[in-house]
Amino acid sequence: MKTFVITDFDIIGFHHYPTPPKEVEFLKHNHRHIFRIRAGFRVVDLDREIEIFIQEEKMKAYLCLKYGVPCQFGAMSCEMIAMDLYHQFKPNWVEVFEDDRGGARLEL
Repeated sequence: MKTFVITDFDIIGFHHYPTPPKEVEFLKHNHRHIFRIRAGFRVVDLDREIEIFIQEEKMKAYLCLKYGVPCQFGAMSCEMIAMDLYHQFKPNWVEVFEDDRGGARLEL
């Protein structure tokens, strides 16, 4: 059996796509999203080995310190944001969604 603690929080941020396909050319301009961030951390101890509220606050604080409030992600894609969070927190998987619609999932 595998057990995961799952964090799930929103953070406001801006980003842009410098060289978008013509069909979505408007994405080259800085635009706002509510980024939904979910991450799964494998645990062995079933009694709060990772406390969800504390882990979410650590992740939010990291993003705000690195990217500001609201977050200024520049040309970063959802995939790039997920990779940044992986390098910092080492979850087993991380998802970054734009406005809870589409996004990216990184699994390791």
